[in-house]
Amino acid sequence: MNLLGLLLMLGQDAAPPTTADVSQKEIAVAAAEAVESARIYANCAGWWDFLATHERDAGRPASAEQFKNLGNGAQTAALWLHGQAYALTATKPARYKTWLPLVAPLREGAAIRAAAMAEHGKIDLVRSELQRCETLLESQQRAIDSIRNDTVQQELDAAGSAD
Repeated sequence: MNLLGLLLMLGQDAAPPTTADVSQKEIAVAAAEAVESARIYANCAGWWDFLATHERDAGRPASAEQFKNLGNGAQTAALWLHGQAYALTATKPARYKTWLPLVAPLREGAAIRAAAMAEHGKIDLVRSELQRCETLLESQQRAIDSIRNDTVQQELDAAGSAD
């Protein structure tokens, strides 16, 4: 099972997983992998930002907006992954934006690195990084969908308790 699948499965339980379901070592490994994956998505957010800037400078505003949205989605996936890692062992809830100070600098740094590589003609490296980020788009969307589903469920739970 992949990391995202494991996190989605664990996140569906109302109560935290017990050691009978998943060992503490497996939880620690999943949390560490989630944090590492969050770093990758945060970097991808910066690469998408670089591409958005390039498209804007080339006079393609719709394309620039599309790439900016991909960057925002990658950042959201990174925040979600940090939140999932935290939730594996946490005793109280936290908002996704809690991890923004960990994600935002990586996003900004990746955009600067991408621009520097492009300035120095390292187009093959830029292209390979963007291709790597492109391969993550499906799982990025699953993370965003999970956040949306959680939000809807919270609204339904709140409406149910108000009745």
